[in-house]
Amino acid sequence: MKVKICGITRLEDALLAETLGADYIGFIFHPDSPRYITLSQAAEIAAQLTQAKPIGVFVKHSAKEVIEIAEQVGLYGVQFYSQIANELPKPLLKIQALRINDAEDLTPLVQGSAADFYLLDKHHATQFGGTGESFDWAILPKYRDNLFLAGGICHDNVKAAVALKPYAIDISSGVESSPGIKDPVKLRQLFKDILA
Repeated sequence: MKVKICGITRLEDALLAETLGADYIGFIFHPDSPRYITLSQAAEIAAQLTQAKPIGVFVKHSAKEVIEIAEQVGLYGVQFYSQIANELPKPLLKIQALRINDAEDLTPLVQGSAADFYLLDKHHATQFGGTGESFDWAILPKYRDNLFLAGGICHDNVKAAVALKPYAIDISSGVESSPGIKDPVKLRQLFKDILA
């Protein structure tokens, strides 16, 4: 199972997450997010990753903007909330984010898309991720090899998340001391919990 540590804003947090075993490092390019990072800051961090793959998170960007930013920052993949999967080039890993309230919100999984993976997060009226809240995992589909599970994953429930066997788990607020600032103790504990 893969691990994505999202909402990274500092080099030291990215490098620690990578050292502990993170497969993906997430940068949020949505200006309204408390975990927003500039393109230059993200590019500087991405350039120093040796194993973890940098993923950009986009909310309202056009496909053209996403492609340009991916090239500028050196992204391995992109996570997006809009319907732009068909417009993105193949080399980029494409993660379609879905905001989940109930089982009806899982409909896109059945319909399919040009996305490589789906990220499932708790629906929030104003925030796109990083809310620290989980949706009802009981509604997850049986086959999960194309799913990133997100939303409120932390020390208290990470073992339960891992037991569901998604392709990856996505953690942001669950390992923070404040928005965008990762807590090294929480990060280390998280990976201990995953490996336990």
